[in-house]
Amino acid sequence: MTCKKLWSIILLACFISAGCLSLEPRPDPSRFFALTSLPRPGSMAKEDSPPPNAAFLGIGPIKIPGYLDREQVVTRISQNRLAIAENDRWAEPLEENFSRVLSQNLSILLQTDRIVAYPWERSQQPAYQVQVEVLRFEPNAEQLVELSARWIIVDGAKKTISSRESYLTHPARDKSTEASVAAMSDVVGGLSKEIAADIRALISEPGR
Repeated sequence: MTCKKLWSIILLACFISAGCLSLEPRPDPSRFFALTSLPRPGSMAKEDSPPPNAAFLGIGPIKIPGYLDREQVVTRISQNRLAIAENDRWAEPLEENFSRVLSQNLSILLQTDRIVAYPWERSQQPAYQVQVEVLRFEPNAEQLVELSARWIIVDGAKKTISSRESYLTHPARDKSTEASVAAMSDVVGGLSKEIAADIRALISEPGR
């Protein structure tokens, strides 16, 4: 066998080996994140009965901008530029995650489990319905999370009894996606507190 043929066989073997290696399964680099609710006070047990004036609440619909309606985590690089994370993803649709965490927060803040998420059964008629339109909800290049949202509270007759706009910010503790998502949870907690304060004021009004 000539030296030239030997080298040809060696090179062919290398190509075949590389091809086989490329067919081997590769680990998925994706990481999954989720918003979290406010901590439940230690003195508040699940079996505690709600306060006598606790209202039946309906949460939703929650609307988020189209640019956030995706699996990937979004960061605002500048006023008109966004970065879409390649491997950092939401564990569930952001709209559903936001709605669930808001419901959990209001349950904790108002000490009630009488909360349903939109859409609910016809047999369920909440005394108050909270609707939220999210305008902005992402970290920026300085690792500051911004939440801008319009929200209304309507009564059982579908009459708007409160209309607000909130703008909240919270810095992330570092540049990681995990820290950014934690800060996003914090601003949802801040929004929840504003909504809870409004609901308390409505419940305390004479005749309600």
